[in-house]
Parts: sequence; C-alpha cells; structure tokens
Amino acid sequence: MNRETKLLHAGPISDEGFRSLSTPVTRASTIVFPSSDAFERRYDRFYDGYTYGLYGTPTTRTLEARLAELYDADHCLCLPSGQSATALALTSLLKAGDRVLVTSAAYGSTRSFCHDTLSRFGVETVLYEPAAGAGVARLIDERTRVIVVESPGSNTIEIQDIPAIAGAARAAGACVLADNTWASALNCNPLDLGADLVMEALSKHVGGHADLLLGALVTRDEGLYRRLKDTGRTMGLGISADDASLALRGLQTMPLRLEREGISALTLARWLQCRSEIGDVLHPALPNHPGHSIWRRDFQGASGLFSVRLAPPFQANVSAFVDSLKVFRIGASWGSTQSIVTPQLDVSANQALPVPGSNRIVRFSVGLEPVEDLQADIEAALNALVADVVHEHWIDEEGTITTRGRER
Repeated sequence: MNRETKLLHAGPISDEGFRSLSTPVTRASTIVFPSSDAFERRYDRFYDGYTYGLYGTPTTRTLEARLAELYDADHCLCLPSGQSATALALTSLLKAGDRVLVTSAAYGSTRSFCHDTLSRFGVETVLYEPAAGAGVARLIDERTRVIVVESPGSNTIEIQDIPAIAGAARAAGACVLADNTWASALNCNPLDLGADLVMEALSKHVGGHADLLLGALVTRDEGLYRRLKDTGRTMGLGISADDASLALRGLQTMPLRLEREGISALTLARWLQCRSEIGDVLHPALPNHPGHSIWRRDFQGASGLFSVRLAPPFQANVSAFVDSLKVFRIGASWGSTQSIVTPQLDVSANQALPVPGSNRIVRFSVGLEPVEDLQADIEAALNALVADVVHEHWIDEEGTITTRGRER
C-alpha cells in the first residue's frame, strides 16, 4: 500500500487509558459504516444514533442530553439559533388552513415569521394578550393547532399563566410551544406547567459570552420529537461540534452567572423604582409587577433581563440616555458576561405592531460587572438626561415640558 493511501486511511491511535475531563469535540460530515447492509439500514438509528454529521455527533448529542436532563425531559434537538428552533417547531406543527395563536409580547422575529412567512403558506396568525390566561380559550377554534407563549415577554416582561393556557389548549387538542429563553431551565420549566414543547435560545444564558448562536427544542413526547427531527433533516438543519462544545462549557458556569446577574438586576430594579426620571420598572420580582404572583408560583428565580420606561418628561430622550451609558454596551441579545442596553419600541399587550415615535422602553441585560459600577453608570446617564432636558426646556411641577413658549 502506498504511503499516501496509508496516510489517508490511518485511524486514530487507541484511546485506552485516556479520559478527558471535558467533552471531546468530535467533528464529522461523513460517518462510515461496517457494511453495505448497515449503511442501507442507517435510518433505523436516525433518532438515537449516528447517520451523518449534520444530524448528530457525540459532541452535539451530549449537549442535547444535558439540556434534556435540565428540563427533566426525554428528548432535545439543537438548532443553529433560537429563531431557527422556533421556525422549525412551527413548520413541523402547522399546515395550510391551520391557525396559530401567538402572544403579542413574543419575540419580534417570532411574530414576523408567523405574519410574513407562515401566512404565505395558508396559516392564520392571531395575536392574543399576554394576560389572557384561561381566556385564550375564546380564541381557539377547530383550526387552532399551536399556542405560542413567552413568559416573560423579552421586552415588556409580561408574565403569562402557562398552566391556564395549557389547560385550554389541551381541551382543544392544541399544542403549546413555550419560549423559555428569559428564565432558562434553571428558573422555570414550562414542561412542568403543561407546555408540550420548550424553545430556548442557547445564545443567551447557556452560551453566556456573546459569541455563540444556538437554539434548542425540548419535549417529553417522542412522537413530537421524531416529527421535529424529520422536518429538521429535510430542511438540512444541524449544528457544529465546536458550537456544541462552547455550549457545554457554558452550561458548567451558567448557574453561577445566572445567580449573579439576577441579584444585580433586582438590585438595580429596586433602586430605579425610586428615581424620578423612571416611569415604570418592568421586573417580575418586584411586588408591584402585574404578573408578580404568577412569577412567584411558577419561577424559581429571575434572570438579569428587565426593562424600564422613562418618566413622561424624558420619554422623547431615550436615545440620549442610552448613548450616555458607558459600562452598558448598546446591542441586542442578553445573558452575556458584559452588560448590554437595548432601546426598544414599546409594544403593549393589544398592539399587533410596534408604535413609532417616542413610545419606547430601555431594556437592560445585566452582566457580571460589580453592581455599584452599573448603578453609577446609569446614575450618570440619568443626571445627564435631566441636565439636558432642563437646559432645553422648562418643566413645571406637573411635569409639563415647554419649549420656546410652546407646550410640547
């Protein structure tokens, strides 16, 4: 045999006596089989074995197993992003003529996928108020197949009564898909609350360092899992072993990071409640939050993501406030070790589309910086905001802003 052939066909040396503390990164596209018969029967092991690198390697399957354990579930499928996971779930569960109910507080791309993409294939989307609870039953008809919940909503932080919604869905034979990215499995398990399928964007808390794009679907229903896996195969969806390895690493520190972020975020939320420049603090752990009692019932903790509305005299100055922050970096996503601030359009519960103008909120994703540095950063930005507004306008005792003799 030629040396070139020997080099190409040489296998790895024996790993006897070697066991790594971390999960090895197993990269593969082609997977070889011992015989033509085994190759022809490869799809017999498609759901729980290895057929082609796109559909699973030991590294990616290890990640799926760890996530399933966190949710006390039997099955997990990892996808290239949280959005691709949501899209796969809805594509697998819906067909022309069906109807999907989506909370109006859902992630914007989820609503867009339903309105812009599913509608082209004959699927009707109906938005419902996050506080609907069991009242969502009034919107369910014989065509309703899926109800999408996101508790809390990732911008306006509404808490949903998942058990009540799941009860209404179950009575009608519909499936509940829960976006659990805000809480992660450590702070809430929607499967225990009645959801059939959980989506989590692993780019957030699991990745934890703003350098990873992954999503996951978790279920206890084998038939549903197989349906998802089949659709994912025909769509060519899979993840790399390298990304799975980063997620596995992130899982090891996620409990510590999530605890630190949650404590710091609640500290800031309580402090911001006392600031006159802030109109509303949207954090479910605050007793005055509309969903606080449900949050206490269904959640084991809070993450580092919350939002605020500036007080009326300052609502037109959101951009100036955000631009004044120095420690908080402007960007999307959350769950990073570094704190992030995101100016967002404020979509209320009964609005199908964002409202333009000054109807905006500020969303904070709290990282691992000492909370006193984060507080000082926000305080400096608020002080600059007040100085700017006072310089440009006159504010009377009732908060009315007057500019150059005209009420504004």
